[in-house]
Amino acid sequence: MSIIQSIVIYIYSLFLAILPTTKYVEGDIGQPQSFLPTQADNQIERTVSNLIFRGLFKYDIYGATIPDLADTWSVSEDGLVYTIKLKDNQYWNNGRKITSDDLIYTSYKSPDLAGVATDKVDALTVRYTLPNKYAPFLSLLTVRIMPVNAEEKMNPLLPVSSGDFRVARVEKSGSFVNKITLVTTKKDYKIKRLVFRFYPNEEELVTAAKLGEIDGFTSEKVCCNDLKNFQDYKFPVQGIYYSLYFNLRDEVLKDQNLRVKLEKVLPIQDLIIDKGIAVQGPISRSLYTNREILTDKYDPDFTDSLPNISLEIKVPDEKDHVNLINEIKNVWEDKLGVNITVKKENSDSFIEKVIKPRDFQVLFYGQEVGRDPDRYVLWHSAQKDYPGLNLSGFDQIRADRALEEGRYTLDSEARVTHYDEFQKVVNDQVPAIFIYHPYVHYYVSKRISGIGQKYTFTYWDRFLDLYNWKRTGTN
Repeated sequence: MSIIQSIVIYIYSLFLAILPTTKYVEGDIGQPQSFLPTQADNQIERTVSNLIFRGLFKYDIYGATIPDLADTWSVSEDGLVYTIKLKDNQYWNNGRKITSDDLIYTSYKSPDLAGVATDKVDALTVRYTLPNKYAPFLSLLTVRIMPVNAEEKMNPLLPVSSGDFRVARVEKSGSFVNKITLVTTKKDYKIKRLVFRFYPNEEELVTAAKLGEIDGFTSEKVCCNDLKNFQDYKFPVQGIYYSLYFNLRDEVLKDQNLRVKLEKVLPIQDLIIDKGIAVQGPISRSLYTNREILTDKYDPDFTDSLPNISLEIKVPDEKDHVNLINEIKNVWEDKLGVNITVKKENSDSFIEKVIKPRDFQVLFYGQEVGRDPDRYVLWHSAQKDYPGLNLSGFDQIRADRALEEGRYTLDSEARVTHYDEFQKVVNDQVPAIFIYHPYVHYYVSKRISGIGQKYTFTYWDRFLDLYNWKRTGTN
């Protein structure tokens, strides 16, 4: 790409930001600070970052890993060295070619790649050397690539980028960001402008929708029955699951038979009907999910009398969570005669007071997982203490071995075997009761069409099929 070409595209994109081209306006709460991939922290920052930057690999609408900037790649026989070659003639939106220097810079800045040695082979090729075999490594290379010195020299809200969209305009009132405008020159998109408008709270967001200021917004709850011109495209965030964790350090909960009974009486499908979709065990709704395992163990006819058992459930003090736990309390007391106490804890201090010291008997909590089936940090016995995330204190040799082998084995069929074993052990031992992947409600104007079904693992996956979206009527 010549300097003249890049200047022409730059000027054209600036005009797109103000000309009456087809646009989509989304309302969001909060304030963006940076769209650089290594700094993007909240949902809107990650959404924009994913729209404007590319990685070596990416996920398609089915959740499979496919190459993006990567042209070819190879893995050494010992599984420690990955050699990746960039596609040639890929450019930043300032006209500069994307090179291996950008890969090395991003690797140095990315926490996910800490400990990985990165060496330049040539202008388009980089060699990544791992300290240990790690089968999910390619999934780490979905991290978006930044230009050299991006963090040091670029405006984090107006960075040089490489995606189909670019940030063309940032509008502020003092230090408050009112509006961010993204534009594309790609012919594949019917919608050429994405505008993100920012509001201080959900009440003002809903008012903006009613006034026609925005075409769409997300909400974690059903909030707007009177928005007649909007459709609710609710989707599950499958990268998060809410569960009840049993603290296996507790003398009462060491009893596997008790845990089995507590699971057996819960009508999970009924409890979560308006909250999300059921979790299918520790590796849920994945190509690696063992479909032969019965994860819905509810038996409507099962009852027992356990009046000498008392349990305390700790839950973040949020209305929807507390309501759900009170329903679970009622079931356990009615079906098993267990004495249940619900203790609400402040959400802001929940990690410090509850998670870090593992101060709970039964815990209701949501955890994030990766797309790869690797669950080492969540369930291996070496992760029982903070900052490990094995909240239950689960400690089973068979599960540990399966997690270790699954992490180190590169052969996909062998990984399936190992993770099948891991799922069987968890399903049998019941260190937790997996509840639901939460719904996000995406309210979109009925003037926008082409929004289809897709595998939504994160909040920002709502834009995976943006190229199909169309607008009817005028802006």
